[in-house]
Amino acid sequence: MMYITIDANRTKAAVDRKIFGHFTEHAFRNIYGGMYEPESSTADEHGFRKDVLDALKKVRTPLLRYPGGNFVSNYHWEDGIGPKSERKRVFEYAWLTEESNQFGTADFIELCRKVGAEPLICVNMGTGTVEEAMHWVEYCNGTGNTYYANLRRSHGYEEPFGVKYWGLGNEMYGLWQMNHKSARQYAEAALEFAKAMKWVDPGISLIACGYEQSSDWNYTVAKEIGSLIDYISAHHYSVGWGPFERDDYMGNLYIPEYMNLLTDLTLSAVNTGLNNVTDHIQVAWDEWNLFGWAVDGVNEDSSYTMQNALVTALILNFFIKNCDRIGMANYSTFVNINGAVSTHGDQLVRRPQFYVFDLLSNNTGERAVETYAEGEMLDVRVSQSEKLNRPKLGIDLTHPEEEKEERWVKVPAVDCAATVSADGTMYLSLVNKHPEEDITVDIEVNGWGDIEAVKCSRIYHEDLAASNTLEHPEEVNIQEAARPEISGTCLKMTLKKHSVNLVQLKKK
Repeated sequence: MMYITIDANRTKAAVDRKIFGHFTEHAFRNIYGGMYEPESSTADEHGFRKDVLDALKKVRTPLLRYPGGNFVSNYHWEDGIGPKSERKRVFEYAWLTEESNQFGTADFIELCRKVGAEPLICVNMGTGTVEEAMHWVEYCNGTGNTYYANLRRSHGYEEPFGVKYWGLGNEMYGLWQMNHKSARQYAEAALEFAKAMKWVDPGISLIACGYEQSSDWNYTVAKEIGSLIDYISAHHYSVGWGPFERDDYMGNLYIPEYMNLLTDLTLSAVNTGLNNVTDHIQVAWDEWNLFGWAVDGVNEDSSYTMQNALVTALILNFFIKNCDRIGMANYSTFVNINGAVSTHGDQLVRRPQFYVFDLLSNNTGERAVETYAEGEMLDVRVSQSEKLNRPKLGIDLTHPEEEKEERWVKVPAVDCAATVSADGTMYLSLVNKHPEEDITVDIEVNGWGDIEAVKCSRIYHEDLAASNTLEHPEEVNIQEAARPEISGTCLKMTLKKHSVNLVQLKKK
């Protein structure tokens, strides 16, 4: 049994819809053969796959990050503009492929416009220059009689693209990045990039490259350029590039707690770097997924299961409940490899996590309200990346042979995120984490008067390993669920084991 209290009078903050954003990169059929495939029978007049466009629209994609990712650290944007027949075909260093540049800046903007998403462009701080980034902003947003604004016009785009969100490089701390940098080197370079880009267009918002596992990095960045940025990035891939195990269902329930720890670490370092004189910087989880790109079977639809859907919902609930600290997020990626959907010839598979975005992106209010849960708890093992640890000094004279014990924590068996809209609608996102038991929840809504349930939906399958494939495309999807028992301001309902649930309420 679980008891949940919702205090409708205690709104935390506005929920920025950018937390439901997605990511695409020039790699592994994200774009070519994914979003963009002119030779496909599903392609529209601009070469975009209509089935992928429809999927992006269905989840009301608010923000799309491009062009990387590791790809961006050797990407020169001028190779991908103008007539397609004149674009360079080049060796691509990040993923050791050939890049045709048939998809570039204007194509990305067209894609965003077709699906109603805000574009987020990440600039090259690996092999790129300050001047190159400044010119990219001018090409996209310039309104004057200048070379790059006129170059855009000569390509058939009289009106500026109006790109508001710009990322200052990608994972520049990593050895795998072209021309990676130390924290000091990055901060000094990012200062010059930020100055120049904002001088071209003072209205843009900047996302600094953060390192969610290094307070030293984030402190240095915030101290040097904190006044010029609005967000600091954090990345997380739980399995493959993170400390979690693919088949450890109970262990995976700790993922939101782990991401909360990294959010705390990031913002505490930022606040220290700024001497705590401002709190305008939010975290941008601009790459996240349960799976990294190197997981065995990453391209197979059968790898994406009901378990994946449940963890995805828990992470989105985490974003909603922390909307005062998290201002944007980008699921990595939307299509193919570890994406929410996959393409197979002219067919499309919507993986289980796609339906989580469909359910929550379309059923979340403008403001988050406080929730309190008590009752049944689950024991989950604490996972932590070794990167978070400081070097061991090897001078423990008290217990030199003692091994580190496993740590366990208790988490509520049911997770709840509650939001309200100006029209008097309340949305409850409820996740029953228990792998084997249905759980009854008593929910009391304070400060709202008598209530009625308008709609109840759920994502559930008896088998946690159930997946969607070409042969069985709808094994895991959104189902209509029974409405709860309601008496005044209280409601009672039973949640199926390992299920994602959405309840829409109205005042009577």
